[in-house]
Amino acid sequence: MAGSIRILPEAVQNRIAAGEVVEAPHSVVKELVENAIDAGADEIAIDIKGGGSDLVRISDNGAGMNADDAVAAFDRFATSKLSSEDDLIDMSTFGFRGEALPSMASVSRMRIITCESDSVEATEVTLVGGEIRGVRPAGRSEGTTVEVSSLFFNTPARRKFLRSDRVETRRIMDLLTEYAFLYPAVRLDVSIDGKLVLGLMPTENPRERVAALLGAGTARELVPLCHEEGAYALTGLVGRPTLARQRAATQVIAVNGRPIRDRLISAAVRSGYGELLPRSRHPVFFLSLKIDGSLVDVNVHPTKREVRFGEKQRVFGIVESSVREALMSIDTAPTLPIPEGAPYSSEAREERASGSIADLDLPFPARAATEPTAAPGPDAQADTFGPAEDEAQEVKFWQLHQQYIFVQTREGVLVIDQHAAHERILYESARGRLSGAADAGPSQQLLFPVAVDLSPRERQAFEDVSTLLSKLGFTVRPLSGTTVLLEAVPGAFSKWPQDRILQDILADLPSGRPALRDLIENIARTYACKTAIKAGDRLREEEMRSLVDQLFATELPYSCPHGRPTFMRMTLPELDKRFGRSG
Repeated sequence: MAGSIRILPEAVQNRIAAGEVVEAPHSVVKELVENAIDAGADEIAIDIKGGGSDLVRISDNGAGMNADDAVAAFDRFATSKLSSEDDLIDMSTFGFRGEALPSMASVSRMRIITCESDSVEATEVTLVGGEIRGVRPAGRSEGTTVEVSSLFFNTPARRKFLRSDRVETRRIMDLLTEYAFLYPAVRLDVSIDGKLVLGLMPTENPRERVAALLGAGTARELVPLCHEEGAYALTGLVGRPTLARQRAATQVIAVNGRPIRDRLISAAVRSGYGELLPRSRHPVFFLSLKIDGSLVDVNVHPTKREVRFGEKQRVFGIVESSVREALMSIDTAPTLPIPEGAPYSSEAREERASGSIADLDLPFPARAATEPTAAPGPDAQADTFGPAEDEAQEVKFWQLHQQYIFVQTREGVLVIDQHAAHERILYESARGRLSGAADAGPSQQLLFPVAVDLSPRERQAFEDVSTLLSKLGFTVRPLSGTTVLLEAVPGAFSKWPQDRILQDILADLPSGRPALRDLIENIARTYACKTAIKAGDRLREEEMRSLVDQLFATELPYSCPHGRPTFMRMTLPELDKRFGRSG
């Protein structure tokens, strides 16, 4: 009896491969743009019709191919980009599998016209469903034009799952944004349904390319980043916190020039922003990581959008620290925006101030006071920084609706959220104690110890963090089962109901067995949030002064631990513009 195992026909093999390589029209654009860049093109024209399912045409001025290569390019695993297994170790090109052209040809009608630099005529190859229908001479200058039409015409089940033309076009434009940023020296022209929608001239300045793509306002809000460490080199632009978006859309990550999607790097970037961003907001960034080929595997998936790093923790640390250093090098405090459409909107806007904390135009220098000033609210543990006495007399402080503090400066006014500012102060103070960088604050012994019943999950969490709680100033003694006895609390907790202190802290802890750093961050964040002065708390002038002094003595005064801004500012020129006095 004949066996049941057999080799699939080549046409079936190509359609199966197409299912991985050609997901949708944007996959076609990706593969053809990469081929053009690999061919050395510095001019690429892209025409899209019907969201790319009707037509994708990409023309370039790259090296081109001769007649034999133009035909051979449609054989599976035919490639000019590697010749041995060793070449996979250090790939310097996008393509190397030899699957893209035969895969897309098998599910479309396709035409390619290509010409080498020293040839007097081009070669045209036409295919339908992966089958070559014609090869003939043609006219074209050096380079290659590829047309892919009627995508998935022979696989109607795949075609019906395509999104609307508008959605597919947006996915294509998102993809082209990545390549446009990574290769600013390449001229890029994009036409949608016969209309030119993007014309990018070559530039050596990545910020100029971003300005052309996303607008000059966005480009101004980007901070340059550059870091080299051993076999790693990280460059790019990261957005100020004020540029953050509701969706993680405007984010570009590239490894050795190849755009990728990588959770490790995305998490490292987010960690680099730290408390500068709320959890609901996503940063804007454009990053390019150059790495020794032996430390990264790009041969993970046919789409080549995934990689594996040999030194994951090192990559994470490099990205995290580089982003944080870039953000700490500038003033990330937001300004109150000038509304569009005002009588002065046609005038050139002034650049937002940038620099270090010393450039914040505070009404007094940020320096250590010779005597500590009283801390606002219940906690007096953080170090205080205050103005000289003669300077302090000139500074104006006032409270608005018992929620915001206004501080007059030489160049305008600071508007400070009193709760967010005090949260930042308490958070850094608590984090220092928990990490051992500072002594624990004074404990307040309870006159009547409180028995606290914990859930099984809370009891397990308590076991994980009991040592940290003692560093913060807690004294907690286990009783029977899941009950514990709370005997002492940090002195700053006087306003926090004693029967809820532990549950509130334990409820905010991450699940599983989090890293020590994450535990410290969560406990310090909860502690600061629960004990900080609140909106509605009336402050005396000396308390407002102390709050401002301590805020600008912190490591990161721009935001609270949850990522909300602690203060905004408005300069006199901005006020003049609002009142039409800028003439």
